[in-house]
Amino acid sequence: MKFGTLLLSLIALSGGAYSQFHKKKNRPLVELDGTYKMSHFYISPGLTFMLPNEMERLGGIKNDSINPRGRLAYLLEFGGYKIFNGGGNIFNYMDYGISYKKLSGSEVVKSSGYKTVFKKRYLSFNYNINNIYQINDTRFLQTSLGSNLDLMLFEKQPAPTPFNTDRLLMSFHIKLGYGMKFQNRLFIIPTLESPILNLKQWESGKSTYGIMNSRYRPLLLKVRILWLKRPDRSDCPPVYLNPEDKSRYDRNYMQ
Repeated sequence: MKFGTLLLSLIALSGGAYSQFHKKKNRPLVELDGTYKMSHFYISPGLTFMLPNEMERLGGIKNDSINPRGRLAYLLEFGGYKIFNGGGNIFNYMDYGISYKKLSGSEVVKSSGYKTVFKKRYLSFNYNINNIYQINDTRFLQTSLGSNLDLMLFEKQPAPTPFNTDRLLMSFHIKLGYGMKFQNRLFIIPTLESPILNLKQWESGKSTYGIMNSRYRPLLLKVRILWLKRPDRSDCPPVYLNPEDKSRYDRNYMQ
């Protein structure tokens, strides 16, 4: 029995090694030989949702007399990106953008059924560094670390009390995305973003926002539409990769 188990294990390992050896190598998601510019623009529409956090161990506020609720809202972002030299190593490209976003939620007093709604609108400045893990020729996973600086433009009255986010928000955030490549130049990347650390002193380093008598976690679902641009005639002639750069390119996640 032990021999048979060992034999089956060896066959399985051999088959796995054979399949890995003969596995088809993925085509590059982006050609880095001067075919395309390494920087251009993107647009990113999306939805926002304020997820109530009533778990005290995770920095939430539990109040049996209050029922916090999240509400769907919207955002629209424009920005630019730049692919790092040689496709990068750990991080493959960066992006920066400006967005208009709305965050909305509510609280209901259980005893009376009285409902208070908050609606906040922000002008947001964002910066991200992005890692790409390629799955096949046209699909990839994207993990991003970034920061955002949000300026509240206005909010619906009445002003929530006793806890409320300030007019200026500064946070670090994380984004997870699934990317798809179409027609060699077009990329569509749905991502889910959430804060991981608030830098404002009134939040004491939490990753949620204190609003009214509750805490909420902003969830941002964005659909990034990004396309590659071919060099113009006025641009410098393309410089092709030397063998050392090519070897480095083959090792990174942009291949």
